Amino acid sequence: MKIADLHCDTISEIWQSRRAGSPQQLCRNDLHIDIQKMRKSDYLLQNFAMYIDLEKTSDPFAAVSELIDVFYDEMEKNKNEIGIVTSYHEILANEKQGKMSALMTIEEGGCCKGEIANLETLYQRGARMMTLTWNYPNELASPNLPTGGFGTFDSTNGLTRKGFAFIERMEELGMIIDVSHLSDAGFWDIAKHTRKPFAASHSNARALSPHARNLTDDMIRVIADRGGVIGLNFYGRFLNAVEDSHSGTARMAEHVRHIVNVGGIECIGLGSDFDGITGELEMEDCSQLGKLITALEHAHFTGSEIEHILYKNVMRFYREMLVTVQTGLSIYC
Repeated sequence: MKIADLHCDTISEIWQSRRAGSPQQLCRNDLHIDIQKMRKSDYLLQNFAMYIDLEKTSDPFAAVSELIDVFYDEMEKNKNEIGIVTSYHEILANEKQGKMSALMTIEEGGCCKGEIANLETLYQRGARMMTLTWNYPNELASPNLPTGGFGTFDSTNGLTRKGFAFIERMEELGMIIDVSHLSDAGFWDIAKHTRKPFAASHSNARALSPHARNLTDDMIRVIADRGGVIGLNFYGRFLNAVEDSHSGTARMAEHVRHIVNVGGIECIGLGSDFDGITGELEMEDCSQLGKLITALEHAHFTGSEIEHILYKNVMRFYREMLVTVQTGLSIYC
C-alpha cells in the first residue's frame, strides 16, 4: 500500500549534518528517512518540514532560507526518484512517472519574524503548509507550554493580532494552516476565524495520552467536520498514557481507532515526525511501515480503511487544498 506522510524533520537533520561537517544525503543515510527506505515502503508523498529552533538562531528567516536551499539541492540530486510538488495534480503526475513526491512545509511560523512579506516569500519558494508556532511563543501565537509534569500545560494564550493577519493571508494564498504545536486557545481561534479545512500534521489523541501536543475529542471533531486531516505522530511520549518513549504500532492503532471513532475514517492520516523523534521505536525507520499495516489489520481495520489511513485521506485533503491560486506572486526556487 502507498504511503503519504504529513511530517518529518529529515531536511533539518541533513542541514545540521552539513553544518557539522559530516553531511548526510537524502539518497541514502542513517536517518529515519531516505530515498531507498521510502521506496521499500512504496511512498507516494512525503511532507518535508523546514524546522527552525528560534532559540538557536539569531535570524530565523535566514535560517529557514538555508533549509529551503538544502531541500532544493537534495531534490535536484534525486530528481529521477522524487519531485517537488505544490499542487495535487503534480502529485498525480509524479506518480504516473513512477516518482515519489516531496511537499515543503514550515515548522515554526516565527521564522517569518511577523512579516507578511516573509510569508509570501516562503509561499513563492514552494511552502504549502505552516505551523504558527513550535515550542515557543512568537509574534503570531503561543504553543501549549509545559508548566510541570506530564499532562500539565498553559493553553490560555491564543493568536496575536499579527497571527490573525497571517491566517487570513495564508487562506488567500492557499497555504495550509497546521495547528500542531499550537495552544488550545490558538486552536479555537483558528476554528472560529478560518473558512477552509486545516490540518494537525503530527498530533495524536489526548484522550489516550494527556500530552499538550495532542488533540481533545472536540478538536478532532472540528477538524473532521471542516474536512481537515490529522497526522498520527509516532513519538512514544505522544502515544502513551504515561511518560514512556516506547513507540509501538499496537498503540498507534489504538490512537487511530479512537480518532476514527470520534471523527470518522476520513480525518486520519500519518504524520510520523521521523527524524524529529527519539526513543525506542518498533518501526526503526520508514522502510518498516509494513509493521503498522499489520497492527492496523490486527485492530480489525479493513483493507479499504487502511488505504484511507495510509494515503487516501491525505490525497483527498490535498485534492481540495493544493490548488492553483491566483496570488499575483511569482514562484521561484
